[in-house]
Amino acid sequence: MKKLIAAFVGSMALASAPVALGAEATKELKMAYDADPVTLDIHEQLSGGILQLSHMTFDPLLRWTKDLGFEPRLAESWERVDENTMRFKLREGVKFHSGNELTAADVKFTFDRLKQSQDFKAIFKPFSGINIIDDYTFELVTSEPYPLLLNTATYIFPFDSEFYSGQTEDGKDKSAILKHGNSFASENLSGTGPYTVTERKQGVRVEFERFDNYWDTESPGNVGKIVLTPIKENNTRVSALLSGGVDFIAPVPPNDLERIRNDKNANLVTMSGTRIILFHMNQERVEAFKNPKVRQAIAYAINQEGIAAKIMKGFATPAA
Repeated sequence: MKKLIAAFVGSMALASAPVALGAEATKELKMAYDADPVTLDIHEQLSGGILQLSHMTFDPLLRWTKDLGFEPRLAESWERVDENTMRFKLREGVKFHSGNELTAADVKFTFDRLKQSQDFKAIFKPFSGINIIDDYTFELVTSEPYPLLLNTATYIFPFDSEFYSGQTEDGKDKSAILKHGNSFASENLSGTGPYTVTERKQGVRVEFERFDNYWDTESPGNVGKIVLTPIKENNTRVSALLSGGVDFIAPVPPNDLERIRNDKNANLVTMSGTRIILFHMNQERVEAFKNPKVRQAIAYAINQEGIAAKIMKGFATPAA
C-alpha cells in the first residue's frame, strides 16, 4: 500500500519516520520529499531535510515520543546532578558505520562542533560546557538553570570523532564546517544510525542501505533499502505517489489532502508536530512594535482560527 505523511515536523515526528529495522529487512522503500539534504554534514544546516538525514544515519542522545515525552537512544539514562548539571550514561558497545566504538569523547567532539556551527550555536548558547566522567559518562552544564536541557539534547547526534579528525589528502581539516562548501564532512558520513548512504547525487537521488551492525535490534520494520527522490513541485510529488512511482511522500500539500484520502490505494497518515509558525515583530527595527498595545492589536487582528481552517485545511491548531 502506498503511504504518506501529511504532517512531518520536528524531531518527534522524525523519530517516527519509517527508518526502523527488523530481523528481515529486505524491502525497498521509495520516498519522495519536497527537498533532499543539501549536505551530509548535519551541522552545516538546520532544516527538516537535515534532521531527517540525522535520524536515518545518526542517532540522538534521546528523542521525542509521540506523547511529547523523551525516550533514551544513545544515552540510556540521565540524572540531575545540580541545578546547572545533567549527567548522562551512554550505551556501551554502540558502533559507528566506520567500526569505531561510541564513547563520551565523541559526544564532546560533537558538542564542541555544534557550538561552532552557524545554524546550531544559538541553540547551544545556554550551555557552558561538557564534563567527561569516563568513557561512557558525561555531564552537560549550563550557565544557569535551563528547563529546556533535554529538549536541546535531542539535537545532539554524536559524531565519529576519529573518523572526522585529522586532515584529508589535500591537507584540509576533516572537522571543518563549511556553509555551502565542499568539506570532508559534507561528502563523507559515519554515524551510528540504522542506514548508511551508499549513493548520492545532489538534487537527484539519495540511496540508503541497512547498517548490519545497528545497535537497536529490537526496532520493528522490514526496510533494507531506501531510495529518496527530491520532488519540489507539489502536484508532481502527489502524482508520483498515486501513479505508484513512489511508496511514500512528505509533505502532503493541504490542497491535496482530500484527493489522497479518497484514493483507494493510498493511506493518509497524519501526526502532530512541535513546529510553531509565528509572526515575529522586531522591536529593534520598528518603533511602533515597542508599544505593547500595538503588538496586542496585531495579535487580535490575525485570524488564527481562519488560517488553521482555510489555509491549513484543518491540519493546524492555533498555538495561543
